[in-house]
Amino acid sequence: MPSATRRTVCPCTASPAACSSRRCPLPPDCPFFCLIPCFSVMQRKKDIQRLQKIYVQAVALHEQGALEEAGRCYGRIVAELPDADVVHYNLGLVQYELNRTGEAAASFRRAAELRPDDPDTWYNLGLALKQSRNFAEAEQAYLRALELSPDDSDILYNLGCCHKDGGEPEKAVAVYEELLQKDPGYTPALNNLAYLHHLLGNHDRARELYQRLLAARPDHPAARHMLAALEGRAVPEPPRDYVRDLFDQFSEHFEEKLLEQLGYRVPFLLHELVVGLAGDGARYERAIDLGCGTGIVGETFRDLCGHLTGIDLSPRMIEVAAGKQVYDRLAVSDLVPYLEESRKPFDLLVAADVLIYLGDLAPLFRAAAGAAARGALFAFSTERNDGAGWSLRPTGRYAHAREDIMAKAAATGWQVVQHQASGLRREGGQWLEGDLWLLKRC
Repeated sequence: MPSATRRTVCPCTASPAACSSRRCPLPPDCPFFCLIPCFSVMQRKKDIQRLQKIYVQAVALHEQGALEEAGRCYGRIVAELPDADVVHYNLGLVQYELNRTGEAAASFRRAAELRPDDPDTWYNLGLALKQSRNFAEAEQAYLRALELSPDDSDILYNLGCCHKDGGEPEKAVAVYEELLQKDPGYTPALNNLAYLHHLLGNHDRARELYQRLLAARPDHPAARHMLAALEGRAVPEPPRDYVRDLFDQFSEHFEEKLLEQLGYRVPFLLHELVVGLAGDGARYERAIDLGCGTGIVGETFRDLCGHLTGIDLSPRMIEVAAGKQVYDRLAVSDLVPYLEESRKPFDLLVAADVLIYLGDLAPLFRAAAGAAARGALFAFSTERNDGAGWSLRPTGRYAHAREDIMAKAAATGWQVVQHQASGLRREGGQWLEGDLWLLKRC
C-alpha cells in the first residue's frame, strides 16, 4: 500500500518558526483490517474490501496532491469507522496541507485519543494547534510527544517555537539552550536563539550565536545581515534572500501584529498627506505600491487610484495581497529593476515602511524618477537618523537623516513638498520616531 507523508514544515529564516519534515511509511502490503483494527466480527468481508479500496484510493490521491479528493475519501471512511486512527491521522495531514489547521487539530486529536502512544501524532497535533494560534494546547501536545520520545530534537525545537510564537521569549530561550546542549549542530535552533537574544537586547550573546551560525552556514542571509547590524557595519542594503524570507515568514499574521499589537498607521498617515496636498477629488490614473506587503496601502489608497500596481519581494505577501482584490496588477520583484523596466509612467508612488530596508536611497530615487510622470507624487516613510546620512541600526533596519533625504531627492529630480515628523509604530513600549515624506517629480 502507498505511504502517506507526515506533514510538517518549514524554512529557517530571520525569525523563523521552522519545523522539520518527516515521513512515516505505512506498510506497503498490510491488509486494511490490520491497519485499522476496529472492524466488528459481524462486518461483512465485502465491507472490508470496499473500505480497503477507498483507503488505497485516498492515499494515492493524497500523494498525487489531489488533497480535496483525498480528504473526501478519508472522510467517507471515518464516517463508517470513527475509531480508525490511521485514517483520522491522514485526514489531519490533508487538512493541514489545505491550511485548515483547526480541522487538522481535531483530526490529530482524535487520532491521539485512539493511539496515545504515537509521538508523531502528538507532534503534528502540536503543529496544527500552533498554526491555529492555540499555543497553550500546542505546548501540552509537544510535552506529551517528548514524554514518548525524549531524545527527539525536532519535538524539543517545535516546543521552543511554540513559546516563541506565543509571546514567551524567555521560555523559548530556555528550550533552545537545552536543545543545543543536546544537539549543538541543530542550526534552526541556533538561528532562533540568536534572534531571541537579539530581540531581548542580549546583543553580546546574539553576536556570538550569529557567528556560530555563520561558521556552520556561511551563506545564511539573516545571520550575515544581523551580525553586520550588531557590529555597526555600513552595509548599503540587506541580502535579498533575507528580506524575502523575513516577510514570507511574517505574511500569515503580519497585519495582526502591525495593526493590533504595534499600532501601525503609516499608510493612513501617508494617505492624509496626499489628500491634504491634492484635495479630496484628486485622482491618480497609474499608481504603484512599492513593497506592497499584504495590501494595507492598496486598501487605503484604492479610492484615489485608477490603475493600481503592487510589487513585493515576498511571494507569500503577494498571495495575501491578491486575496484582497484591490490591485489591478501584482508582481514579485525588487523595486529598482521593476521601476527601471516600467514602460508607462506612474503619477503616484507609495512606499510605506519600505525604505527602512534600504541604506543608500539614491538608486531607488533615480529609478522612481525615471518611472514617474512629470508632477507625480512619491509618498514614503523613513525611520529617523539623528546623525549624518544613513545608518544600519541594531534592529537590522535602516534610519535616514532628513538632510540626506532632501539632498538625494534634489539630486535625482524630486522636490520635497511635504515633510512631517511622526510616530511610526510602537516598539519596546514607546513610539518609534520617523518621518513622512511627499516628493513631487520636477
